[in-house]
Order: sequence, then C-alpha cells, then structure tokens
Amino acid sequence: MVETTNWGLCLKCKWWQLEPEAELGLATHGLCIEQSLQPYLLRVSGGSGCGLFREGVPARAAGSGECPPTARPVR
Repeated sequence: MVETTNWGLCLKCKWWQLEPEAELGLATHGLCIEQSLQPYLLRVSGGSGCGLFREGVPARAAGSGECPPTARPVR
C-alpha cells in the first residue's frame, strides 16, 4: 500500500527529473525517478502529484522530457 501523507506537486519534488535547460512550470514534462516508479518510465508534468512526494529541487538529465523518456535517473 502506498503512503499518501506526503502528497504534493511534482513541481517541487526531488523525484521529478527534467531536461537540463527546462523551465520549472506546471505544464513542463519530465521523468518521475522515485525508485518504486522507475520501471514504469512515468512521464509527469509539474502539475502532477502523488503520495510519494519529497520536497526538493528537481533533478536534471538530458532525455527526461522525451516521450517516452530516455534518461536514466540521476539520484
């Protein structure tokens, strides 16, 4: 069962990984690199959110915004 007490937007989550030059925004898309979700190559926007949220600065790696994402998690 997933714990949902830490719900928050991807925009401010350390598990959100963006292209190196991407601007932070609700419509910006990137890769969710939370360990349990990595096998799914989950592409999410800054306006997405979930219960695995951890406040922090999003990671950066080329290929994170592609569809499907081609970047490897950097954290």
